[in-house]
Amino acid sequence: MKNTKICISLVVISCILLTSLIAGGAESEYGSECGISNVAPLIEEPSFFLSNTTVCMGESVEFAIDVSDDNGAADVSLVTVVLSDDDSVSDDDISIPLDRTADVDATTSTFGKVWPAEGEMGTKNILITAKDSGGLSASNNVFNAGTIELNPMIGFEVTDGTGSGLITISFPASPPGTIVPSNQNSIQITNIGGTAIKVSIHGTDMISGTETIPISNMKVDETPMTSTPQLIANDIEPGASSSHNIFLDYPVGMPAGTYQGTVILEITT
Repeated sequence: MKNTKICISLVVISCILLTSLIAGGAESEYGSECGISNVAPLIEEPSFFLSNTTVCMGESVEFAIDVSDDNGAADVSLVTVVLSDDDSVSDDDISIPLDRTADVDATTSTFGKVWPAEGEMGTKNILITAKDSGGLSASNNVFNAGTIELNPMIGFEVTDGTGSGLITISFPASPPGTIVPSNQNSIQITNIGGTAIKVSIHGTDMISGTETIPISNMKVDETPMTSTPQLIANDIEPGASSSHNIFLDYPVGMPAGTYQGTVILEITT
């Protein structure tokens, strides 16, 4: 009986203590923590935009692409267009860092650049690379977005002996049987482009009604002209000029009149 009484007493005390704890609103506070891993960005391949696949040096071309990052759009720190001769990125490639131009949503931004074409000419692979602020490269880094062709900028200026722009090649009225230089004197061909050029010349017969002066009667630098191109200047460097004299041999027996034809200068690289 003594043991039974002690047991009952303990139960009663226990109930009283429990009631007291609930009424007093006691609580315990614990800290909490977790870790969010840095994840690699992703180049959104279908979003790639290129304004022109064939560009002359000095002309502008626009690139744009979206890049996402589950750590937030701001975590993407560097997006680059690399123009490469092969499928890899190397130090001698053309590297074009893109600017963040717009936020698409919380995890994606658009990167772009209007780039004036420069560097080595030829057909280049367009490789896209991206990194985040933690140094992680995109999961699909070195995405090949296609090709672009970089061409030389060809520019030339043709002037007459006075330095004025050449409009026509004319010869003064003269009697049959004479050889006459053009009124323009020495014609100047100046390379105002960015690469060396070659110059060829050809033309058509000069005609008045049913009468014809053959193109072979016109000479450039003492060489008879033909109806097919013939080279008269080779590798004129940028900023350099080439001078040429054009003559006409008036045939004997030709009726008086005004004869007209064409002279064509063909510029190639």
